[in-house]
Amino acid sequence: MRAIGGGETGLITQDGSLRRMIFAPGAPYVFQIDRVAQDKGIFAPLSLVRAGDRLFFCGNDGFYMIMPGGYPIPIGKERFDRTFFADVDAGQLHLVIGASDPRATRVYWTYKSLAGSAGLFDKILVYDYGIERAALIVQSGEYLATLARPGLTLEGLDAISPSIDALTFSLDDVATSALAQLSIVDAAHKLGFFGGPLAGGPALEATLDTAEQTLDRRMRVKGFRPMTDAPTCYGAIGARENLQSGVTYSAEQAVNGKGLCPANVSTRLARGRLRIPAGTAWTFASGVEPMVVQEGRR
Repeated sequence: MRAIGGGETGLITQDGSLRRMIFAPGAPYVFQIDRVAQDKGIFAPLSLVRAGDRLFFCGNDGFYMIMPGGYPIPIGKERFDRTFFADVDAGQLHLVIGASDPRATRVYWTYKSLAGSAGLFDKILVYDYGIERAALIVQSGEYLATLARPGLTLEGLDAISPSIDALTFSLDDVATSALAQLSIVDAAHKLGFFGGPLAGGPALEATLDTAEQTLDRRMRVKGFRPMTDAPTCYGAIGARENLQSGVTYSAEQAVNGKGLCPANVSTRLARGRLRIPAGTAWTFASGVEPMVVQEGRR
């Protein structure tokens, strides 16, 4: 046994098997134990995390989700499983730590990459099970968990602002009360919280890459319009002639007054890269609107 998850039923994770614990009142035994899956074990014990009525974990062959009374459902296959296993340091599995965000439908797994510093995770894999999408966060630390900060008294407000009128939040705002939040212990052994008006700190840099596209003939990419409310962002075009070649990106261009990141790239396969610099205030980035024309003859 490597880890146990709770809920309506218990889940026992082993090296090569998953078993379910069902409470059996009146029976001579306390729990009925059934095998859920054969040859599917847990890769990192601390990766097991509960989010609502769901359990998530990193198995030997990928990431899985288990609904109440259900069976393992792969969530990372053809999404991020191969990327994770090619990047994770298998000698530092105690840094593969799972945590859930109590304010959103997201679960997080930290891990130390092969290029990371010893004793610290340097990347966080985040999966939103509401929209079934994943992303990668570059962030170092020692531990990730869901914790609640101590509450504040009126006297304690002086540590934030000497004037009640100058506070950046309302005293009636529930979001600033002592509710559970996603938190991190950084490399300096200090505890911090993600999100909320009291968390502080600028936004991290965000990089979004689109899927590769082709017109089955040569095309000229004249740029794209970023679909985001970020006032400052930069765009680049990734190009290659065939599937056997590496991707080469054009020079970044800032979004102009017409809302366009200009480019002039002739290629057969193209993808877009949108970068929002650190410290920029923004709320969404849903994609890009490419400006493409065909060129040449068949």
